[in-house]
Amino acid sequence: MFRFIVLTDKKNEQGEIIVKKYLLLLLVAIMLAFPGGASAQTAPGDIVDTSGHWAEQDIEAVSCLGFMNGTGTTDQGFQVFSPEGTVSRAQLAAVLQRTFQLDYGQIQFIKQPLASDYYPDVDNDAWYANGLVMCAINNIFEITGDFSADRSVSRMEMARSIYRCFNAKEISVPMIMLMPIYEDTNSLSQEDVNAITFVSNTGIMKGENNYFRPEQDMTRAELARVLNRCVSLMAINESYNGQEYQLPVGQTLIISLSSNPTTGYTWNIKNAGDEKILSPIGNTYLGESNENQLRVGQGGQQYWRFKALQAGTTELQLVYARPWESVQPARVFTLKVTVKQPTISSGATTISCNSVKEESDHMSVDLNIPVITGLADNSIQANLNALWEKDAMELKTKLVAEIEDYVKYNQNNDFPIRPYELLTRYQETYQIEKIMSLYVDYYQYTGGAHGITDRRNYNMDLVNGKQLALKDLFQDGYDYQSIINNEVRQQIAANPDKYFAGNMGFNGIAENQRYYIQPGFLVVYFSHYEIAPYAAGIPEFKIPLAKFPDGVRAELLK
Repeated sequence: MFRFIVLTDKKNEQGEIIVKKYLLLLLVAIMLAFPGGASAQTAPGDIVDTSGHWAEQDIEAVSCLGFMNGTGTTDQGFQVFSPEGTVSRAQLAAVLQRTFQLDYGQIQFIKQPLASDYYPDVDNDAWYANGLVMCAINNIFEITGDFSADRSVSRMEMARSIYRCFNAKEISVPMIMLMPIYEDTNSLSQEDVNAITFVSNTGIMKGENNYFRPEQDMTRAELARVLNRCVSLMAINESYNGQEYQLPVGQTLIISLSSNPTTGYTWNIKNAGDEKILSPIGNTYLGESNENQLRVGQGGQQYWRFKALQAGTTELQLVYARPWESVQPARVFTLKVTVKQPTISSGATTISCNSVKEESDHMSVDLNIPVITGLADNSIQANLNALWEKDAMELKTKLVAEIEDYVKYNQNNDFPIRPYELLTRYQETYQIEKIMSLYVDYYQYTGGAHGITDRRNYNMDLVNGKQLALKDLFQDGYDYQSIINNEVRQQIAANPDKYFAGNMGFNGIAENQRYYIQPGFLVVYFSHYEIAPYAAGIPEFKIPLAKFPDGVRAELLK
């Protein structure tokens, strides 16, 4: 129970009464908004077997968001979650469909697909059948033979499924390309290695003591943590305030806003925009601690979910205020949302991968070199492919030359020899008729405390084959630098502890500033240690193109 102590001068009894009334209103508002907050007692429908569990907060989050359900109920009507129970393939299919909103996309069928069309051992009326159909359509699971719904899910299958979900929904997650070093992943396929690299670099899943344990079964508690971390990556936060966001039809928009209901403030929708374009599908509040009890001063996150229903543009506005006060809200969050039909490639221009793998006693090489085909100008196409191959092979040649001296020196001084690593991965971020934008992460480990990633951008004018500097995107004389500098400073101010201060920190973009393009956005980024410690990764700042009114060269970005 909340207890308030009010100290007032006896001479000012009127002020004392006013203060007490105010606090009473605050207490009532909190209890009405969060009825379980004044007591730690459970009620029918609550989960009863996760109190004090290491994943209690994650379980509460995915349960409130509707991604995971309990495994049963007690005679008293309480939910049982079974956090240490293993995850079955049926459970995984269902929760992945809910979390990532897997759907038909742009695929059209003559007849409605059934689970048995893909897996002969699945009953079409099974509780997980619809989720499994959507997973099959999106190529989340292998479609060979029986599904084996009751079979336990391994950590490797979990990582692979999460990796495929992000790819199927075309969800881009900025991250540092670091090749995790695990002793038990050497025999895996290239896709599985890519999946482990993805979940490790994004923090969705981690190994322990240099072991990923790919064959170990997943528990339901571990699944809850994985899903919660996925939601954190996909959610829109307050750094997007006042910006524009684009997503395809069928995808779910999740907004996560910091909140502290014990102060009486809560987030509410003031303007839901056009609900035919973007429809609200629920919201929930999650405290910071693992306790179900709402404590005075405890903050947390308020999550709002919206489903993109049809193409169009609308604007959301949420306000953070006390519902009984007739004053300006303490905070306002606005987001312009453009829902687009998913882009269907014409197939004329494609980018594929030239894979180069080599292994020696002291060095491993794993290169994914982009290869473009289908350009109208064969000479531009040949020059691009030659450039990407040259950059990768020059770095390989440099490391091969260095490692001989490294090995000899360490042998002579009785130092341990740690094998060198060279790994490259590319990410295509934008392509239209006249322009293509991608970056390649060149990761190298040369025996130090950790590896280093050099992210090289390739923003190409496909008409003349030249690389586009940042200034080439804008009209002559347009002051794009001031706009970018202001946007970067605002985003740094939202989380200043991540960055260096003063002269070591951000002091404006460079003339040769690195960047890449995403649909509707310009992304400027910085190298390791350039404006932040290594732990901050590669700092990226996503800026809507709408911030440059009449400044962007329309003929390049149409």
